[in-house]
Amino acid sequence: MGFDSFRGNPAAVRLLRMAANGRRTGHAYLFFGTEGTGKRTLAGIFAQALLCGGGEEKPCGRCLACRKFEKGVHPDYAVLRKPPDRAFLTVDQIRALREALYIRPNEADRRVVLIENCETMNAPAANALLKILEEPPSYAVFLLTASSQRAVPETILSRCIPVELFEVPLSEAERWLAEQFPSAGPEERRQALLYGGGNLGRSRAFLEDPAVRQGYERAAALAEALTSRREYDVLAALAPLEGDRGAFDRLLRDFDRILARVAVCAFAGTQDPEAEALARRISPLQAAALHEQAGAARTALSFNGNLALTAAAFGAGLRSVMERG
Repeated sequence: MGFDSFRGNPAAVRLLRMAANGRRTGHAYLFFGTEGTGKRTLAGIFAQALLCGGGEEKPCGRCLACRKFEKGVHPDYAVLRKPPDRAFLTVDQIRALREALYIRPNEADRRVVLIENCETMNAPAANALLKILEEPPSYAVFLLTASSQRAVPETILSRCIPVELFEVPLSEAERWLAEQFPSAGPEERRQALLYGGGNLGRSRAFLEDPAVRQGYERAAALAEALTSRREYDVLAALAPLEGDRGAFDRLLRDFDRILARVAVCAFAGTQDPEAEALARRISPLQAAALHEQAGAARTALSFNGNLALTAAAFGAGLRSVMERG
């Protein structure tokens, strides 16, 4: 993959292309944006370009360094992410990274480190990373990803070049889906386009992961149940999530995105028949109030609130909003 293969965000691509092809390269970059906007993908392209030993346009994709990078065996590239059994990136991981960094590059002119979801660092890990960023080895380049700038400690943020990524226009997302998923039917791609809303990662997940599609169908069933004003329908829509904190969080995210589509229908013409049908029964004010209920439930989950009580309070809040009209 090269910079030309990355869709959208031309300003970010131009910045990184210039840095990799002869312009001055910073020692740390923060890639931030919502999940699915391509932070890790673009950081990977940039890392490959920094290590490329080919011609003028990097990454060339042909040199030995590029081939090693694409196979995941380049000795001067490392990826750091939180362990699957831990909630945070740990200080021990950062200390091990520091020891490895002070060994000079094996093959390239640089050592490149990608730290995924750096907002998951606990305080000791963030402090340890800060010390490295304050006095980094001259050959080291750090690439950090995060959901937002606000999620990153200011001390670390101030030492990074920010690279913000956005969703792409729907017309561009539609072309990308047709190119990437030619075997999917037009209706499937239309649903994936609406689900992603210009977020290519979400659209891809919708087409490739049955669990994502099932989760969206549950959120759509919940929105439909609210308009029936029957308490049983709301409880039936929430029942499959009992005991599954992750599935409940995904439902809240998908439900919120459906509400956003409903709100758009009230103020702009769309080609979104599902949202338009809901918009005839859910007013913009109700959509805003339902969004607040979803936000409150997600906050409770983030503070490890009791799942059953959170789900019950969420359901009661939804019913209250719809009853108020």
